[in-house]
Amino acid sequence: MILCQRIRPWKIGTFVFLFLVTVPAALADDHVTGKNSQDVTWKRGQSETAVNVSNVPGPKQIITVTYNDDTKTEQTILYGPSSRKVLAGASLMGWSNSIDGGITWKYGGKVAPPPGWPVLWGDPSIESDFMDQRFVFMVNLAVPASKMPKGGIEGPLNDFLGGGCIARSVDGGLSFKIAQCVSSKNDFYDGSSIVAAGGSSNRSIFVAFRDVTQNRIDVWASPSDTGAFQLLPDPFRGIPIGSHPRLRFDPDTDSLYVAALGLDDDKIYINRFTNNWGSPVLAGAYQTVGNPDIQLSDRVLRTGYQFSFDIGSPSRNGDDDLRFAYTVFDQGSNRFYIRGGYCRYDLSGCSDAPEWGTTPGNFNLEGDQFNPNVRAFRGFLSVPALWKLSYMTREDAPAGNTVAFRQGDLAVLPNGTRLFVPRNLHGDELICPDTRSTGGYWGDYNDLQFAGLDQNNHPLFMLAFSDSSKGCLTRWTYVSHHVHVTGVIFH
Repeated sequence: MILCQRIRPWKIGTFVFLFLVTVPAALADDHVTGKNSQDVTWKRGQSETAVNVSNVPGPKQIITVTYNDDTKTEQTILYGPSSRKVLAGASLMGWSNSIDGGITWKYGGKVAPPPGWPVLWGDPSIESDFMDQRFVFMVNLAVPASKMPKGGIEGPLNDFLGGGCIARSVDGGLSFKIAQCVSSKNDFYDGSSIVAAGGSSNRSIFVAFRDVTQNRIDVWASPSDTGAFQLLPDPFRGIPIGSHPRLRFDPDTDSLYVAALGLDDDKIYINRFTNNWGSPVLAGAYQTVGNPDIQLSDRVLRTGYQFSFDIGSPSRNGDDDLRFAYTVFDQGSNRFYIRGGYCRYDLSGCSDAPEWGTTPGNFNLEGDQFNPNVRAFRGFLSVPALWKLSYMTREDAPAGNTVAFRQGDLAVLPNGTRLFVPRNLHGDELICPDTRSTGGYWGDYNDLQFAGLDQNNHPLFMLAFSDSSKGCLTRWTYVSHHVHVTGVIFH
């Protein structure tokens, strides 16, 4: 059902329940994987994260972090100093769980490749059905049998990827089994994003990939938690797309949103699906930096596509239901920085918001800021809405090889003034990228997720990211060690 009027924060009726998180006053900050040498994930790496928070009968909260998982791949992924060979049976579709608010973590395992799809190859995304959070869906890229060489794949997998596989959990994210794999004529798929409709009358699940072969975004839709996924029409018809997609859903207006970067201009395009797609619009006039390599002191860090957005409660101005953050390069200061923007829920107007970020002039910063993540908490009863932005920064050591993490609120004051004040989230750490010539891989993207309320009804968020605090011992062409995952719970 499509609502004829957007429901404002104080009228929200879609979110009919919300569980409190039993997290102590001290915020959790711990290794999701690779905590010590006794951990099963210690010997091989984990990188690139996606986070889901489910509340299941009990009541019990289950946080699931999925990642590109090299655990126990010694027989299926063979590394040398300058080589990699991937054999049938390889899977990067792994996950970990916490049932104590992110204080401790347990390795969940990994999903085995299903018949007809001999390799599962990461780029993970994850989401649960809000109305029944026992159902959790996890997505990975995949190699179809028709494209798999008998002797395995040497080097990059780009030419062999031909679709994606969706795994389903019925226990809140503790265990997973393959539900369906999708493909568009075995075209090269890259990136993944998944979102659930989250309404009582609409239980659809949506999954999106970039079809690199066709330079478009393929969006697949299932009508229910157990339904089959079918391909929707092209959301950006006539606009070549050059990035991974980002999906969000607004249960108040029963609308799906998809955003991606144009192939020719690296600008953010967004479209809205109700009963069909509308017309795509530019989310802002500024050009993003795409997915640049960040030059550090003696190593290069490869990055993912530099934009993020969410939909949530608008400010009193009523025109910023969608808020964006993206990375821009400033010639004057010779650095990357974060810039903000916003759109109305119906995409009838989008505007620049340089105050939301690290735009030159906001702060006297050095070094680069990049990898933005935006998440909204819509508000509940007496708990006000809150918007969060997190990002990576080199400002503490602009000439070094370390990065830190910052976070802050995308705020709007009563007089309409937009405001962002960054706060420390996680201290400097040495990065440990591989040495491939196309840029050093260390995990292209992180994930930020709303994680519930604490005992004082303060919203909590979780950021999961790559971590090499156990030491950078090895850097080969296709792999480095140590690379694991850390998760931080914060206000």
